[in-house]
Amino acid sequence: MEENKQVDPVEYRPGLKKVRSRRWVLWIIILVYLPAMKVALDSPDYKTWVTIVFATWVVFLIIAVAFACIVRCPRCGECFHTHGPTFLPFRRCLHCALHINADKRAAEAEPPKAKYAKK
Repeated sequence: MEENKQVDPVEYRPGLKKVRSRRWVLWIIILVYLPAMKVALDSPDYKTWVTIVFATWVVFLIIAVAFACIVRCPRCGECFHTHGPTFLPFRRCLHCALHINADKRAAEAEPPKAKYAKK
């Protein structure tokens, strides 16, 4: 019965803001790779710098993915992007199908069902 009650999506704003910020950090780290490698390859001691840049980038990528994996959905309290061991950075919660921009747009008349929800 609790699933049918209507909640104002604005109440989810702090949680969704956290999800969005962690996604942005992840995408920024992914996009930084090519320019950083270009700079490392143009340096005189390129073998050392490529190794340092790559190792540093991998560490930051692992940290960003870990933080994106453990961020919780403000509606259901489950991990927003993770279902079991699988990291799927979709724009909807994998458990309750809350959209990542639900607080910024009009409420959906018929929200979609989550594909990976618990049965």
